[in-house]
Amino acid sequence: MTDVRLAGPARAIDGDRIVKQLVVGLLLVAGACFVLLGSPAVPQRFLYDSRKIANIAGGYQGYDSDKSFRTVGSVYRELGLADQPVLAGLLGYLLFVVALVVALHGRLAHAGPLELALVVGAIVLATVYVGTYSKDVFVLPVALVALWRRDGWWPEVALVAAMAVYAHEFRDYWYLVIGGYVGFRLVMARRFSVGRMIGAGLVALVVLAIVFQNYLGVELDFYRTKVNDARLGDVDTRTLIEPFVDVDGPVGSFLNSAIVLASFAVPLPLVLKLSPYYLVVAAFLVVLWGRLARAVQLSGATAGTDPRWARLLALVLGLTVVQSVFEPDYGSYVRHLTPLLPVVLAVILWRPRPAADDPAAGR
Repeated sequence: MTDVRLAGPARAIDGDRIVKQLVVGLLLVAGACFVLLGSPAVPQRFLYDSRKIANIAGGYQGYDSDKSFRTVGSVYRELGLADQPVLAGLLGYLLFVVALVVALHGRLAHAGPLELALVVGAIVLATVYVGTYSKDVFVLPVALVALWRRDGWWPEVALVAAMAVYAHEFRDYWYLVIGGYVGFRLVMARRFSVGRMIGAGLVALVVLAIVFQNYLGVELDFYRTKVNDARLGDVDTRTLIEPFVDVDGPVGSFLNSAIVLASFAVPLPLVLKLSPYYLVVAAFLVVLWGRLARAVQLSGATAGTDPRWARLLALVLGLTVVQSVFEPDYGSYVRHLTPLLPVVLAVILWRPRPAADDPAAGR
């Protein structure tokens, strides 16, 4: 009788896990089919970067002033994908699938309805943003290194090295992401909490403001303002991030960046658009950051923070703080966040291990 009673719940748990795996598997296959069909019905404004990269890859347009576009286009050309947009998109999407499967492995059983909704949203965003010629595809190797499940110093060194390579070859501002990552890792060396996460994010903005003012000679939101000044009135720029407070100087730039950071988690500017599409995106972001905050709260309730989990969270927070300084619009924010969504989901679905548990627990 004991064996029968134990077998019943075990089968129920296995069945629940299998259903979730089937749902996610079908969604991934549907995403691949969508990419193979050439991503039909995707609005043209989502494909501007893709067209630029295709032009560079085909040798039709230089964009010599933009290092990231030039490098990405050259990589696609060297891979023989200059005139293969569907194949290039499929390879990018499959790389995202690999990262997502690694992130969900052993954790999907912890997913409830909200987490499954986030997985659906992540797959949809991946088909749009990495299922085509994309600069963001090249963040996925960084995500895979972060998802390495080993403990110790080597995974930390490997992740910093991967970020440094990406910064050198594609986007210089990722050097700042490395600094943010190291800072958050130091803060998370002991027990973490939502309050400390928010406080550390604000301190990081203060540090960046000092660096920008003293070493670059510009205010914290200078680069966003410079980009957006040239885009005012553009009909396809619908989610432009404009100054929230009309205060000049370092204080005003810090306040605006801090409000932008908060609006990434609670995107009221998108809600106020009163568009069904933007409302869905806003809901996705609210749930994403709400569940991440819950994961931080759960971790803070344990005897200590798992360093492997902290590695993932520090990467997400480091990038998000830097995004609050540079991102010109919310569309760019979501696009740049997309390749790290597997990492965010791993953070959310992680279950803290008690201090006495063996090192393999909590994976």
